[in-house]
Amino acid sequence: MPPCATPLRTRAVRQTVVMAPAPLEPSYRALQQAAKRDLGLPALSPKLLDCIAGSLAFLRDNATKAPITSKVPGKTYFGFEYGTRASRAINEGFFLDDVDEVVTTVEALLRGEVPSDPLDLHAALYSAAIAFPAVTDITKNGDRKSPGSFLEFFVGHLAATAFDAIPSRQITVPTLDLQMSLPTDFVFDLGPNRSRIHLPVKASTRERVIQVWAHQRVLDGMHGVNRFRGLLVVLAETNRQTADNTVTEVCLPDQWTAYQMYIAQLHRVYYFDVPDKYRKLRERYPFLEVKPFADFFYEYDEIAQPSLSMETQVEQAMAETD
Repeated sequence: MPPCATPLRTRAVRQTVVMAPAPLEPSYRALQQAAKRDLGLPALSPKLLDCIAGSLAFLRDNATKAPITSKVPGKTYFGFEYGTRASRAINEGFFLDDVDEVVTTVEALLRGEVPSDPLDLHAALYSAAIAFPAVTDITKNGDRKSPGSFLEFFVGHLAATAFDAIPSRQITVPTLDLQMSLPTDFVFDLGPNRSRIHLPVKASTRERVIQVWAHQRVLDGMHGVNRFRGLLVVLAETNRQTADNTVTEVCLPDQWTAYQMYIAQLHRVYYFDVPDKYRKLRERYPFLEVKPFADFFYEYDEIAQPSLSMETQVEQAMAETD
């Protein structure tokens, strides 16, 4: 039985009421408050897991799956429906219905236990990342902020746990006459003789992605090229067209190539759902590596040591199963 919905705010002009399912709103608010002070600390883990579990359970118990016509070669998508509402596109090949499996895998990862099979980890991470945004799609009006914030909490906490470091959200920019602070993405100082990490997190890159390269350029200018490793993490580039019930991927590989050549160099781009057009950027100059996010957990220690090379884990496993 669907839970009662609680009105959060009303906009007088358009009479738009934003609704949130009662079981999820408290867990998200608790996660949001904890993230302000505990993003890199173990205290955040149970709140993050609670929000993930609640999202997956809500979809399982209240929403129905509906197929979407995929215009993305090699990928099959569906959407969740709840009353008259429909969610964003969900990659059928990665989404797990088993709440316990997803939560157990993420919980183990937060303890430093990385699964031997990167495909299992990839599916669990994708399911955990997409569930809350999907619930938001089908239960709230015009809420674009909380899905992006949840993704930042999720990725930021996982990265902070892996690196064993507390991220900062601003950088100090020295000039000849004064010092100023600029807001930025997650920045990790891993200590002496290790790379520092610049970690932007995006639900998609269709808007203002040039800021990622601009922030990297500022860091390079302040500290020297390759002192900060830029690791962009993105959920997906899917665009669902409800008019004809289709899904496409919106990608701009030529723009990315220009940014990578003329502004700054990102070290990695990680996706929960990797677009093939971006994956191919590794094959041409300037050779930008675009990989599944699960790969991060098999190579993050090497990323902190710039002299070492890395190989993809998820895609190797996929090739072995073909």
